[in-house]
Amino acid sequence: MKKAFSAGVFVATVLLAGCGELPVEGPILTEVEAHHRQNNTAGFLLIDLNAEVADHLKSKQAPSFNDHFGKGKPFRSLRIGVGDTLAVQIWEADPAGLFSSVGAVNRGQIPEIVVDNTGKVLIPFAGRVRAAGRSPSQLGVAIAEALKEKTVEPQVHVSITRNVANTVTVTGSVNKPSIVSLTHKGDDLLDVIASVGGARYPAYESRVSLTRKGKIAKAYLSHVLNSPRDNIYLKRGDKINVTRVPLSFSAFGAVATKGKINFDAAKLSVLEAVGKVSGLADERADPRGVFVMRFERRDVAYRLAGVEGADQRNLVPVIYRINLKDPNQYFFAQVIPLHDKDVIYVSNAPSVELDKFLSILGKAVAVGRSVSTLSR
Repeated sequence: MKKAFSAGVFVATVLLAGCGELPVEGPILTEVEAHHRQNNTAGFLLIDLNAEVADHLKSKQAPSFNDHFGKGKPFRSLRIGVGDTLAVQIWEADPAGLFSSVGAVNRGQIPEIVVDNTGKVLIPFAGRVRAAGRSPSQLGVAIAEALKEKTVEPQVHVSITRNVANTVTVTGSVNKPSIVSLTHKGDDLLDVIASVGGARYPAYESRVSLTRKGKIAKAYLSHVLNSPRDNIYLKRGDKINVTRVPLSFSAFGAVATKGKINFDAAKLSVLEAVGKVSGLADERADPRGVFVMRFERRDVAYRLAGVEGADQRNLVPVIYRINLKDPNQYFFAQVIPLHDKDVIYVSNAPSVELDKFLSILGKAVAVGRSVSTLSR
């Protein structure tokens, strides 16, 4: 009987040892350190959070509109373009001239004309005059010059009645997607978004994409609202698309709430993110093993890690290790902004793994006793 019982326990223990792993969600602190040293197939860098790292991360900002395009200048000079509709009024000094008014007939008022695909307009007695690229006043001077041999001291006024050349296009998650004409006062990005009724979703979920001459830059509307330097002036032909893209992170391990979590805010610090998942699971979390995983630029990653590497990748996987047993690290974690798609992982305490082992071993002993009882 004793042999049967001992055999049952021995077999269960051997099986546990053979599996080599207890049921866990992820590595404990020592395993992360070991993989970093010995089995680092992903080439990740393990960086301990300290004052220097926190200072760098809190001040780092992703490139935005000003970095890509510059602030620019207010759009003040309207230029006529192909497809624009113009109104032309001509006066001359001779009451009997070609464009003088006779009774109720205003011969100087030319019906609205559209700039053709060659950039020209047809003016009576002046012929085809180039309009595209000129301001209304410049076109007026050009028409007067073309008429001076046929009229007496002609004066010409040109206005744009339908502007399709000096426009920007706004599409996506806005209340009134449309083509917006730029005005003489100079329109910035927020002016144009406001003119189409604003974004349909909160600013921290509305990502603005600006395309200019084939170059694209993106930033969240909340960032533009809080960064005047990125509220740049627009130019003719700019295309704006607003898309709803909620910022999110993922939480795993010994936390109370797991899975994909939306920021629901314009910014979220690492410490706020830990609070958003209801904090660490007290009964099993290792506060020394809080990890934030993300990709960093190669030069930044190796500088913060204090090592040199021949890595040719533009982005390097980085794991920031936070020790919440150290009160100082709470202050560091409070100022470090979380990035979109970051991963927060909290490891189990070593004692939890021991408890799991003892629990499974206890079940094995119970099985062995049952076998012993049945064998009597």
